[in-house]
Amino acid sequence: MIIADLIRRSCAQHAALVAVKHHDRTQTYAQLWDRSVRLVNALRSLGLQPGDRVATLAPNSLTTLEAMTGLALGGYVRTALHGMNAADAHAYMLANAGARALITTAELHRRFADAFADVPGLEHVIVQDAPDGGLDYESLLAAAGTDDAKAPVTGDSLLHLAYSSGSSGRPKASMHSHRSWMHVTADHALMLPRLTAQDTYLAAAPLTHAASTVIYALLARGCRVVVMDQFDAGLALELIERERCTVTVMVPTMLRMIVDHESANTADLSSLRAVLYAGAPISAGTARRARDLLGDVLFQTYGQSECLPATSLTPQDHAEGALSNAALLRSAGRPCLNSSVRILDDDGNDLDAAQIGEIAVHTDGRMLGIHGDAEATSARLTPDGYVRTRDSGYLDERGYLYVVDRKDDMIISGGFNIWPAEIENALGQHAAVEDVVVVAVPHAKWGETPHAVVRLREHAAATGQELIDFCRDKLGSMKKPTAIAFTVDPFPRTDLGKLRRREIRDQFWPSGPADARNITGA
Repeated sequence: MIIADLIRRSCAQHAALVAVKHHDRTQTYAQLWDRSVRLVNALRSLGLQPGDRVATLAPNSLTTLEAMTGLALGGYVRTALHGMNAADAHAYMLANAGARALITTAELHRRFADAFADVPGLEHVIVQDAPDGGLDYESLLAAAGTDDAKAPVTGDSLLHLAYSSGSSGRPKASMHSHRSWMHVTADHALMLPRLTAQDTYLAAAPLTHAASTVIYALLARGCRVVVMDQFDAGLALELIERERCTVTVMVPTMLRMIVDHESANTADLSSLRAVLYAGAPISAGTARRARDLLGDVLFQTYGQSECLPATSLTPQDHAEGALSNAALLRSAGRPCLNSSVRILDDDGNDLDAAQIGEIAVHTDGRMLGIHGDAEATSARLTPDGYVRTRDSGYLDERGYLYVVDRKDDMIISGGFNIWPAEIENALGQHAAVEDVVVVAVPHAKWGETPHAVVRLREHAAATGQELIDFCRDKLGSMKKPTAIAFTVDPFPRTDLGKLRRREIRDQFWPSGPADARNITGA
């Protein structure tokens, strides 16, 4: 079984059921199939062939699933972009992926048209509700045939490129095939309560990220997907009650906003069977309060786009943590059924229980490699197929994983990965900036957030807000620093010139004893 065949079977078996609902509009599985096939044939009419890269840039909507299923059926490689990124990031990812076509919205096309125009090899920009006679999405589908093209797709065919921020400041894409994503799908189906056609999934988070990891498991069972175009805690509570949603995926920040909302204690949330939170750490306090509100429905999963899912903290684990073993709420859980977790020292040797080292994960749902970067692939994969996560942690005697630090400097803010180098490179382009270091500091809402420490050029002047606005223009709102601190002193470095980032970070986030430390979040 591959993803393309799963789509064919699911749409046939559940044809009369509602597949997607967005506001007051619905789409049945039969309609999902029809529009998916039309999308394949529309792209074929433009000259695209199986294996070609097709990017999507749009918020969650009624058409989000058909873009996923249509591109999979046609053997196209989906590259999902996120609207909160800046124009330069979109242009880089489109060029790096080698995208021949992009599917986007009229509003996002207006914002980024100039960037799209400069991407080499991007031949077609398909726009939903295209103005001025552009290449219109609905017109293309209406003119396309409804026969299944039966594109030559195998388990080894690439399914998507998942971009995340790179340590150099440039995004890197992990490659997933139809086979690897079937393993991701199966592992999520095993992790969650058994799904049926009576289940309703609230797509509260962007389907460009972790919220999409369960989609094919849902489609396989004929579930209904209720789509939010952007997250709002009050609306999420309303939809759970009105639509009787049973399953959702959230990042911890969203879960905290749900718990804190004024309607949380009056809304009827009894339909929920599984709330899977992922993408960032969670604080023990939020986990405890969420369990008090929602009951024993919480699942935490740890993993990365390169290897997922790796571990799971079950509702039973949450109950034990809340009632008798508070330390367990700091855990990321135990390895999933088809995953293995090791803790490695700097030489790649296995460490004993309670010893801190780099977390390495083996799962059949791991990436094939880093797109276009053999050196990065080699650095991330061990000879026996484990993915080096660049996170530090330890396994306790019972096999629970604790994530205590990041081996690299990545910041996870509200579930989004941000490398300090991205912000440092952007701020370094400001005429007043001599040097800059970005570190993570705790944040009550986002878990952690970027904080920039800036040394200005002699006789130059700039305000913190000016630099934040400058960075927003360069990188987008998601990756701007929350605050700027100024210093006149050189940054601490080793004898070899390597920045002592930890010393700078510890001014804002002091470290405790190793056995008491762990990454916590919202």
